[in-house]
Amino acid sequence: MKKITSLFLCLILVAALAVPVLAAGPKIVDRADLLTQDQKASLEAKAQAIADQYGMDVVIVTAYDTEGTDVTTYADDYYDENGYGIGPDYSGVLFLLSMEDRRWAISTCGDAIYALTDYGIEELFGYIRSDLGSNRFYEAFDTYLDRLPEFFQAYKDGSPIDGRPNQGGDGPGYIDPADRDNVVYYDPEPGAMDYIRIVAVALLIGAAVGGIAILIMRGQMNTARAQRTAGSYLVSGSYQLRRVQDIFLYSRVTKTPRPKSNSGGGGSSTHSSSMGRSHGGRSGGF
Repeated sequence: MKKITSLFLCLILVAALAVPVLAAGPKIVDRADLLTQDQKASLEAKAQAIADQYGMDVVIVTAYDTEGTDVTTYADDYYDENGYGIGPDYSGVLFLLSMEDRRWAISTCGDAIYALTDYGIEELFGYIRSDLGSNRFYEAFDTYLDRLPEFFQAYKDGSPIDGRPNQGGDGPGYIDPADRDNVVYYDPEPGAMDYIRIVAVALLIGAAVGGIAILIMRGQMNTARAQRTAGSYLVSGSYQLRRVQDIFLYSRVTKTPRPKSNSGGGGSSTHSSSMGRSHGGRSGGF
């Protein structure tokens, strides 16, 4: 009897340990039939390698439609309901394409919320926008998986990629810099107006330096110097001041506006899924 009980308990333990492994589905779910079997296998291996290295799940899902829900809700719920996520915080990221309305969504959870900020997601999507718009889906997914480790590594190094200032922000999902270590700021590529401003500033600096040099040389040519007080022009002992009186003539008040704090902030905007789990992410069209 004891042997049967022990065997039964062992089976229950094995089943319990197997549930988390079996709950999560494949990394690449191609419901819209956009990929070949070889392409799915290649992407699956790459996504698994990233997940193993950084401890954050990596999932790509394509769908014909989102069954009447918006892409953000669909992505969040698909991630939760299919058992994705690594660790107690279910860390990971899901990239969704909905072909009916050509919409995309990136849903983050756990550590991935901090690793992929709102700005970081826009940066990441910028690498694949052209391929998605041209229906080169495998190339887009492959580039996405090639670029994703840059953002995970930056977070691992204590400097999540972010592009907006974090001064006094208190909006939804705002993450204080003290809680996220350092922040990396990326400046956009300079445009035509930026080059015009650079040239204008350079010309102004050159004119100012030239003007100062001319004034210095002119001053060296004039040996006469104006005196700061009238006493230098008086004969000693020829003037006596008998009465002193202060007369108030006018006043001038200067007002300076108090700087307003920037409440925009960087970091990641967060929301709750249907299961009540916290998610970050962005969405858009392609």
